[in-house]
Amino acid sequence: MKAVKNGSKRPLVSLIVLTYNGRDDTLAFLESLRCTDYTNYELILVDNASSDGTVEEVRSRFPGMKVVENDENLGFAGGMNVGVRESRGKYVVMLNNDMIAAQKEWLSLLVDAAEADERIGIAIPMVLYYGTDKIESLGKAVPNFLTKITATTSLLAHKEKDRGQFKEIVDIAAGNGLVRHDLFDRIGFLDEKMFIYFEETDFSYRARKSGYRIVCEPKSKIWHKGSATIKEGSYFAVYHGYKNKIRFILKDYDGFSKIVALLFNAAYYPFLVVKYVLKGRLELSRAVIDGVAWNLRNWKDYV
Repeated sequence: MKAVKNGSKRPLVSLIVLTYNGRDDTLAFLESLRCTDYTNYELILVDNASSDGTVEEVRSRFPGMKVVENDENLGFAGGMNVGVRESRGKYVVMLNNDMIAAQKEWLSLLVDAAEADERIGIAIPMVLYYGTDKIESLGKAVPNFLTKITATTSLLAHKEKDRGQFKEIVDIAAGNGLVRHDLFDRIGFLDEKMFIYFEETDFSYRARKSGYRIVCEPKSKIWHKGSATIKEGSYFAVYHGYKNKIRFILKDYDGFSKIVALLFNAAYYPFLVVKYVLKGRLELSRAVIDGVAWNLRNWKDYV
């Protein structure tokens, strides 16, 4: 597989694959991309300082591929930003390494969707649980009042069976997928202070506020293995999740919705601390407190 595949007058697309100590998943994903019928793309692997031989194995199996090695783990946001800055395509596709291309047309369909409407800033595929026809998500649903004040998200069509019932493009609130390259110039890059979690929600929210549509093209399909790098229910996951929820509210909400959301979470976070204490998970109580403290230390970001 070469770094750039040509032979088409269609726009150049930059596929950015981010990995951190995920050698086997990364190799499997790169192999799956060989079937892609869209030919005008460049492939960029961004490695977040892996120690499992990922870079060496990729260079051995895929000579000529562009590989960017970070000196430290920059998280999803920082790692992807490095890849975006290295990319040359009209479109950028941000991809986790624990995915598998489920069909040869997945990329062509995303490009077709974006090319058909200049208002589309982000187009994502239908994400299926690995090796199944069970839908993980069509993206994050546009929030209602309740989900907005709680800063929670619901996944569209979560755990439904894909029976071909979704035939048209669906407007969504947030998701990772194909992004117009010039969108980064207009709204900025992923928020590296978020590191991981909420970074795509924040980015998508800024895109929508700037007048762009965010859509799912359900005919484009990709498999996702899920949570291969991060242990759910760990200090790391809880800390970044609740830290970034507050950051998202403070950065992106306006007026009445910001006040209500902050009041709700000011009551909810102490409940979480007590809940984790009662469960004997003191490290998770500390994770919630540390997440709040981080935002207090970084108060200048919000004024």
